[in-house]
Amino acid sequence: MQLLAAKFAQIDATIDAKNAQIIALQAEVTELQEHRQQLLSVEQAVQSVLAQTDTALAMLNHVDPSEIATLKNALLAKFEPAAIGILEPATITEPEPEPTAPNAPVGDVVEPETDVPIDVEATTTPEPIPAPQPEPSPEPDIEQALTKMPLPSLRMLAKSKSVDARGTKANLTARLKAIVTNVDLRALG
Repeated sequence: MQLLAAKFAQIDATIDAKNAQIIALQAEVTELQEHRQQLLSVEQAVQSVLAQTDTALAMLNHVDPSEIATLKNALLAKFEPAAIGILEPATITEPEPEPTAPNAPVGDVVEPETDVPIDVEATTTPEPIPAPQPEPSPEPDIEQALTKMPLPSLRMLAKSKSVDARGTKANLTARLKAIVTNVDLRALG
């Protein structure tokens, strides 16, 4: 029975060591993801600065090209050690050594351990934030568009939609507003 107890202890120790490795790897992945997110923020800020610099250069070139050197000197001053020293640089930490499984008690037969790959589910990195797209122009209100149409056009539209084309403009508008789409209205326009 002593042999099985030692084996159970050895397996439990290996499981504990592997769990510790998984926890350490998960912490490392989290740190890397946070660092990546910070880099993404910096990248976006740099792209914004470059775009604004392009705009400023174009405007200055148009208004007073002789002041471009002044802008250049102002930008270069931002790279002086005193200006950069406002923020503390990031500290780069060395990775901690991986934990190892404890040795089995002396005197027990220990089978050689093979490295078993550890499956760790990787989380996806966040997608870059897309550039804002111009908002589409709002679709016209169908009822308003129908109300503005002349009666002969309403009758023609009603016939094309297989709707009774008789009656007043208000009656035709009421019948058509439920079945007419903005695409239909654009086709008429």
